[in-house]
Amino acid sequence: MTKDYELMVILVPTLSADEANAINDSLMALVTENGGEIIKIDPWGKRMLAYPIKKFREGYYFVDYFRVDSLVIKKLKALFNINENIIRYLFVAKN
Repeated sequence: MTKDYELMVILVPTLSADEANAINDSLMALVTENGGEIIKIDPWGKRMLAYPIKKFREGYYFVDYFRVDSLVIKKLKALFNINENIIRYLFVAKN
């Protein structure tokens, strides 16, 4: 079943802005490769974290909106968990 999702992802601050954008684009490419549709990509830039996560005090924030089958989310989570550039992520189903 296809649903709308919101994804907030925080990337490590050691990347350049261009590298962070490229990584977020590759994450969204995973969505489209699995039959999803990108609705909107909202880069927030480099921001301070509320508390240290994995010894980082800041990170690159992205909020992405997309439509994909709900079974694909499990696959994306598995890939996100092994990506060393991702500090934290959160998927929220919009419907």
